Amino acid sequence: MEKQNKVHLKTMLTILALTPFILFIFSNVGIVSASETDYKGAAYCVECHQDEAKEWSESSHAQAMSDPEFQEEWESLGAPESCLSCHTTGYNAELNDFEVKEVSCEACHGPGDTMQRDASPELCGKCHSGPYPTYEEWVDSGPAHGNADCLTCHDEHTAELKFETSTETCGQCHDSHVDKILQTKHGENGVECADCHMVTEPADFINGVPAKTGHSFSPSENELDCSSCHERPLSKHDILGEKAYACLSCHGAIHELELRLVNRSVYPLDNVVPLCAQCHNERYTAWKQGTHGEHDDRKAQCTTCHDPHDPIISNIPTLESIPQRVSANPASVPSITAAAVVVEILLILIYVLRRGSVV
Repeated sequence: MEKQNKVHLKTMLTILALTPFILFIFSNVGIVSASETDYKGAAYCVECHQDEAKEWSESSHAQAMSDPEFQEEWESLGAPESCLSCHTTGYNAELNDFEVKEVSCEACHGPGDTMQRDASPELCGKCHSGPYPTYEEWVDSGPAHGNADCLTCHDEHTAELKFETSTETCGQCHDSHVDKILQTKHGENGVECADCHMVTEPADFINGVPAKTGHSFSPSENELDCSSCHERPLSKHDILGEKAYACLSCHGAIHELELRLVNRSVYPLDNVVPLCAQCHNERYTAWKQGTHGEHDDRKAQCTTCHDPHDPIISNIPTLESIPQRVSANPASVPSITAAAVVVEILLILIYVLRRGSVV
């Protein structure tokens, strides 16, 4: 009996000794009471997180459901239930019900007091995909943005850019490109990185065509249309392609706004001869052998005479043609008769014979 009591006491002491470790394990595997995992709404969070709640209240997430543009589009489509999974918090597809209107704090941090902080792109991608494939475009952008996640550029509570402009935001990583752009006409006129690198188009829900959110960051030549800002239609040089494709055939060093040859050599805009010569080599050879090209005068450029966008037309107007002289009274002009021609020929022959006899 005494031996059994000793065993029982030893067992109890062992359990007491392990209790702190057991509690620690349970506390770290997320075992909490049901009340702690109930959705409580943003009002519960604001008690402690006033600054964050204020930033969130002014964000697009806070108006995800009530936004007039969304409401109009949603109603025009027949108010599909599938939209609610991303425009509300805690949506239950079986009951077609949600816990909190809008995308609230608990949509990202979990319900109640769970307070998870999953800052991965995959979390954002749960909603920013499909019809608005921001996540898919970011994945397709490849290594260029592989080390940059959503929070590299966007504030987690306002969802806005962390910097005032897209150029400042991009400049945190792409400072060399931004420095070049700021020294060009684009930079001087306030053209931002997003104006060219983030081509956007709305979604076509009727035909099932997803939107373009611009997060691939590398628009194709068909998407990038230089003529949307530069009203310079091409004549003859349009053979190089359409939209930006033709423009970039010459203006390949686009960040510096300089000229780039097919061998990737770069030249400033005021030295166009090498660029033109790679296609117009016969004309270049003739120019080089002539007066204009003989001394390699940098002032003598193809564009001195030719408009590069309309090369057939010279920049320098030609002189007007000399008008044909017309007599006021044609009848007074003596006509040349056949007899007069014969006399002229005879006089020439006599002159030649005389010259020959003298010699």
